[in-house]
Amino acid sequence: MWPVPRAGLALLLGVGVRAPVVGLFLFTELLTPFQRVIQPEEMWLYKNPYIESDHVPTKPMFFISFLSPLVLIFLAKFFMKAGKEDTREACLAVSLALALNGIFTNAVKLVVGRPRPDFFYRCFPDGRATHQFLCTGDAQVVIEGRKSFPSGHSSYVLVGSGMGFAFAYLCYRQHYPALTDPKCHQPLQHGSRLPSPERQKLALSGFSLDV
Repeated sequence: MWPVPRAGLALLLGVGVRAPVVGLFLFTELLTPFQRVIQPEEMWLYKNPYIESDHVPTKPMFFISFLSPLVLIFLAKFFMKAGKEDTREACLAVSLALALNGIFTNAVKLVVGRPRPDFFYRCFPDGRATHQFLCTGDAQVVIEGRKSFPSGHSSYVLVGSGMGFAFAYLCYRQHYPALTDPKCHQPLQHGSRLPSPERQKLALSGFSLDV
């Protein structure tokens, strides 16, 4: 039996962790949200015209949110000569962040059960409500109509910006002191700040993470 390289083992472990996370996300997509009682006096809030599809449909949104960071990662690999390990870790970070974001967003949607602005016409396509307020529309359309908050599109934008700021800060701290430092605009002089043994260790490792 051939031994598995350490990098390959780490990759398999990362994929093994993400597989159930993605599975959990897909499972939450199928669950029915909390059915919040809508009072007659607030029904006007949900009588906007029924929108059959978003300006950016859900499936293209998933592809855009996942492929966009991957494109940037591989551009960095090509133009900045990033190593294989850095590229692999970046791809794993993106996949984990997006999957966890999806689970968190779906969990809140299921618990809150806030109706969409067009919920009335999802529930009653002909515009006539029944006496007991029992929906006559397509069941799946009605279920999706109860998943208004938080917006999936907005949540993926937020995770993108959050990851962007996190990576920007980490990269900044590799070359500059903390923002609270009076000389935060001046690059770090690692040679003057680190003791001799640490400088030797840093030089041998070829990598630093000064956070």
